[in-house]
Amino acid sequence: MPGKRYLMAPGPTPVPPEVLAAGAEPVIHHRGPDFRELMLRCLGRLQEVCRTKSDVLLFTASGSGAFESAVVNLLSPGERVLAVSAGEFGDRWANLARAYGADVQELRYAWGETPEPDDVRTRLEETGAAVAFLVHSETSTGVVADVRALAQAARDAGALPVVDAVSSLGAVPLETDAWGLDVVISGSQKALMTPPGLSLATVSAAAWERSARASLPRFYFDWAKLRDQLATGSTPFTPAVTLVASLDRALALLLEEGLEAAFARHAALGRACRDGVKAMGLTLFSPDEERSAVVTAILTPDGVDARELVLELRERFGITVAGAHGDLGARMFRIGHIGYYDVFDITTALAAVEVVLAERGADIERGAAVASAVEAYRAALRV
Repeated sequence: MPGKRYLMAPGPTPVPPEVLAAGAEPVIHHRGPDFRELMLRCLGRLQEVCRTKSDVLLFTASGSGAFESAVVNLLSPGERVLAVSAGEFGDRWANLARAYGADVQELRYAWGETPEPDDVRTRLEETGAAVAFLVHSETSTGVVADVRALAQAARDAGALPVVDAVSSLGAVPLETDAWGLDVVISGSQKALMTPPGLSLATVSAAAWERSARASLPRFYFDWAKLRDQLATGSTPFTPAVTLVASLDRALALLLEEGLEAAFARHAALGRACRDGVKAMGLTLFSPDEERSAVVTAILTPDGVDARELVLELRERFGITVAGAHGDLGARMFRIGHIGYYDVFDITTALAAVEVVLAERGADIERGAAVASAVEAYRAALRV
C-alpha cells in the first residue's frame, strides 16, 4: 500500500492536525478543575453547533451508544414506536428498539428513496406510536431527508421525534430547537472532525418529561445521572479525556469557520463530487440535490464489482472510499466529503476512480471528472 493515505469514507473522517495535537497533550485527571473547565466549554460549543439551549449529553461511546441511550431513556417495555427506514441506519433504530422489547412499527422505503412527511403522519396515526425514530442523513445511501418536515409530521401526530444526525451535524443545516427536534443523536467521528469514541444526545424538556416516566433499565446510559454530573463539568464514569480535548478543539475550528460557511462548503463539495461522477459517465445512486452534501453514492458500470474497485483504490493509491451495505455491495461505492475536506481531496479520489475504471475497460473520458468537479466547486462558492 502507498505510504500516503486518503480517508474518503463518510466516517471516520480525516482529523485536522490541531485536533490531533490537542488529543496528544498530557492526559489530565477527569476529576480535576482543568478537566471540568474543558468539559463545560466543550458542552457550550456543542450547544452552539446543535443550535439548542437544551441539555447536551456527551458519552464515551460510538454513535450507536447514543442511539441506545435514546431507546432506554425514552421507552417502557412493550411501548409502541415508529422507525422510519430507508437504509442501514433506519434499520438500526428498528433493531435496537426491538432488542429492548418495544413494539416496533415500521415505515419502510426502498434504499435510496427519501422519506415523506405525509407518510410519517399517516403511519403514526395508524399505529398510535408514541416516539418516531428518524434519520437525517442516511449514509448508506447518501440521502439527506427533510428532517424538519418529518419532525413536524411526527409532532402533528402526537409523537416525539428522535433524530439520527450522526453524519449530518456540522455538515448540513440542522436546527434542533427551531425545528422542534426533541432528541438529536450524533458522533465525534463525522463532520465534527474528531477521532471515533464520543457521541452526544440533545434532550428537550418534553424528552426529559418522557424519560422520567420511562421504565426500561439503564445504567451507563442513564441520562439523568449524566446530566447531574455534566452540570459541574464531571461525568459518572471515566470519560475519554483526550477525545474531549480533541472535540473541544474541533468545535472551536468549526465555529471559527462559521456554521453557515461550513454548510456552504459541504454543499459545494457535494456538488463537485456529483458533477465529477456524472462527467465520468457513472450513475448516481444518491439524489442529485444540494442537501446531499454528506456522501455521494455511485453505481459502478456493468461488469465492474464495486468491492474490487474499493479494494484496488486502497491498495494501489492509498485512497479509502466506502463500500455499500447489504445487497448493494457489488454495485455501489461511496465517497464521503464531510469534515476536514477540500475540493482537491474530491478530485484526487475521482481521478483514481477514473484510472481504475478505464483500466477495467469502462468507457471513461479521462480528465473529465476532475475538470467538472473543480468548475462545479468554483461555481457553488462563486470563487
